[in-house]
Amino acid sequence: MRNLITAVFISLMFSSFVSAAEMQHHQHASQDAAVYHSKGTVKAWGEQKVSLAHPAIPALNWPPMTMNFLQPQPPLPALAAGTVVEFSFRQVDGGYQLTAISASQD
Repeated sequence: MRNLITAVFISLMFSSFVSAAEMQHHQHASQDAAVYHSKGTVKAWGEQKVSLAHPAIPALNWPPMTMNFLQPQPPLPALAAGTVVEFSFRQVDGGYQLTAISASQD
């Protein structure tokens, strides 16, 4: 009986370590989501969303379009509508979030 209790205890400890490792891997993978880069034009700027017109983004199989990108917290400094920009973004729950944006130097 003592051996059975010891075996169950060891199994439970091992499975909890595996679960913890899997959770850390999942959290790390979501933090390391791919970051994409493009150029575009600011169409509208808001506290929570930025509307950008951008060319095709082959890495995502996206055609040219205008779309809203979520603002990070704290929000990025505002740029005026019509500003040509270079920007980076990543996929998050609920859409795509800007990670950086700046007026294009071209």
